[in-house]
Amino acid sequence: MVQLFKKLIFLRRNRAPIQSRLDAVLRPLHYEKCMGDRRYVGLLIDRSHPVFLKETDLAPADVLFCAVADDNLVHGLISYGSSGEYVHVAVYTGAGRVVEAVQEGVVESSLDEVIDRYPYVAVCRCPGTGSSGIPGLADKVVEFCQRHVKAETPYNGIGALKSPALELRELRCQRKHYSCSDHVPRSKPKDAFFCSELVIEAFIYGGYIPEGQMHPAGYSPSALSEDAIFNLQGFLGCPEMAEHILRHDPYLSGGISYR
Repeated sequence: MVQLFKKLIFLRRNRAPIQSRLDAVLRPLHYEKCMGDRRYVGLLIDRSHPVFLKETDLAPADVLFCAVADDNLVHGLISYGSSGEYVHVAVYTGAGRVVEAVQEGVVESSLDEVIDRYPYVAVCRCPGTGSSGIPGLADKVVEFCQRHVKAETPYNGIGALKSPALELRELRCQRKHYSCSDHVPRSKPKDAFFCSELVIEAFIYGGYIPEGQMHPAGYSPSALSEDAIFNLQGFLGCPEMAEHILRHDPYLSGGISYR
């Protein structure tokens, strides 16, 4: 199955810039992100990157963006559908533990287990968790995540499938009306999450993202990374991935890379 996927070039995400009107039709989400300046040919100003981190460099409530493996069928389909380099996102809760929303539901995993699943992981941090940020934000984010682990909150598979379409609709609305669509605060709590939805809801609960400002169901992992909520700290994984990261990672390439 994986070998077949490799041969189906039209089902593999094209990381290059939009090159024609037909290309824009075939890659509508990528096109809208380029038109909205969410993606651009990046200029790496900080030549020290990529910086590879150790577990001791991480802090509770750090957000982990996990990159696509091009030879992995599931990763490839997620990357293709969401037009993004990241196929998963999770929250580091401290002591080598991570909370994530996967097909089994919201679970706690080891950091090493998460790193082993992906070519590399980008570690990002919310500015609000700093000393001059929101008091107790990191604790609230961790509390929210751990509470849903204990509750065995299920995975929102349908929401994950719908999120790229919701994102595309939102981007088109912004370009047409020069503003975001209105998001009405929920009347009841969510009872299922996909990965990026869990992360957004955790930071809403912590008080960093105002209720109603973001539509959590409309964000894939890549879309969340492009919203500039979190700041890049460095990377986890094999240092041999450095060249790949320099060429393709959205935080360093601007979301457009050349093969």
